[in-house]
Amino acid sequence: MIAVEEAQRIILASVDRIGWKYVELLDALGRVLAENVIAPEPIPPWDNAAMDGYALRSEDTCDASGDRPVALRLIGTAAAGQIFDGLVEKGQGLRIMTGAPLPRGADAVIRQEDTQATDREVFVVREVGPGQNVRSAGEDVKTGEEVLATGTLCRPGVIGLLAALGRRRVAVYQRPRVAILATGDELLRWDEAPTPGKIHNSNSYALAAQVLQAGGVPVLLGPVADTKKLLAEHLREGVRADLCVTSGGVSVGDYDLMVETLRELGAEVRVRKVNMRPGKPFTFALLGQKPVFALPGNPISCMVTFELFVRPALRKMQGYSDLFHPEIRVTAAQAIVNKDRRPAYLRVILTQTDAGYTARLTGDQGSAMLHSMAWADGLAFVPGETEIPAGRQLRILLLADEPTASPLGTR
Repeated sequence: MIAVEEAQRIILASVDRIGWKYVELLDALGRVLAENVIAPEPIPPWDNAAMDGYALRSEDTCDASGDRPVALRLIGTAAAGQIFDGLVEKGQGLRIMTGAPLPRGADAVIRQEDTQATDREVFVVREVGPGQNVRSAGEDVKTGEEVLATGTLCRPGVIGLLAALGRRRVAVYQRPRVAILATGDELLRWDEAPTPGKIHNSNSYALAAQVLQAGGVPVLLGPVADTKKLLAEHLREGVRADLCVTSGGVSVGDYDLMVETLRELGAEVRVRKVNMRPGKPFTFALLGQKPVFALPGNPISCMVTFELFVRPALRKMQGYSDLFHPEIRVTAAQAIVNKDRRPAYLRVILTQTDAGYTARLTGDQGSAMLHSMAWADGLAFVPGETEIPAGRQLRILLLADEPTASPLGTR
C-alpha cells in the first residue's frame, strides 16, 4: 500500500491538459482560459464623467464657496451614450451624466450636490481640480495590455471584463469526457424490475454527478456483469473517452476481476491499493495511454476515492491550478475515533457557531452507508489509531461551498 499523497502524485504525473476550443462568452463561466487576452482598445475608451454633475473648466471654480458661488452659463446636456459636439469655453458648464464622454474644453466634473442650477445657469459652491470626478481613457485597461493570461479561471468578473473588451467568444480548455462503468452481477438497469438479490445502480449516478461537479462530461456505460469478456469489451469502449472510471471488482473476492482484466488488456497499473479508510482497494492504470480509475464498489469508498484521486486529475486536464478541495481547521463537536491503523476520511456535518465551525459525524461511517455522504459537508482526516476529543481541532477537506441542510432538522 502507498500513501494517499503518493498516489495523488503518481496520478497527476500521468495526466495532462487536454485540448481547447472556442466557446460563447457565457459558456466560459467556471472554465479555464486557454489563451492570453490582449486589449484591442482602452477601457474606458474615452475620458468620461465619474458621476452626475456639470462638466467645466476647473480654473473657473477657483475660490468657489457657498458664500461666493461661481456662476457658469449652461450650454447643453450630455447623457451616457451621447457625445456633445461643442466646446466648453471659459465661464461655461455642461450638464453631464455618469459615463458620458467628457466634452472638449472641460477638464473636470463638479458633483451635482455641489451646485445650484436654474434653466440657464449653474452656481458652483466648491472648487474642483483638473481631472476631478473624471475617469480617464485607459484608466482600467490600456490598449495592447495583456489583461488575462492562459490559466485564468473565468469567474463572473472575468466574463464582465471580456465583454467590456468586445469578446463574444473565448478559448477555454475542453471538458473531459468521462466513461463511467459500474460492475457487478447484482446491479439493475433502469428498465429492469427488482428481483431478489438485485440492487439499484447508485454508483453510476453518484459518479456522474461528481464528474459534472468537477467540470467533466459523464458517459454512462454500465452496469456490466462480472465476466472478463464483458469487462474487457466495456473497458475498450471506455478508453475511447478521455478517461474511464469504474466501480467494483477491485478487492480480493472470486468475482473481483477488474485489475486482472486490465492487466490482460495490457494496462500499466501504476497504483494498486492505498493506505486509507475507506477506499483501500483503489487502483489506477493506463490503458492505451488513457487513465483508468478503478474505484471500490462500496458507495462511500467509491465516492471518497473519486474526490481524492479522480477530481484532481479532471481539474488538471481542464487547466485548473487549484486541483484539490480546500482544507480548513474546525473544532470537533464530539469525540471522533479511528481504531484502524489506516488514516480515515470520515464524513462530517459542519455547523457555524460564534467561535467558528464545528464538525460532527454524519452517523454510521460504514463504507456502504450512502446517507453519510448525502449529508456530508466535508471529510475529516483522522490518522490511524487516533482519538480526537471533543473541542480539539481537526483537518477538514471541504466538499461543499456551503453547509447543506441535514435531515429531520438535526442541524
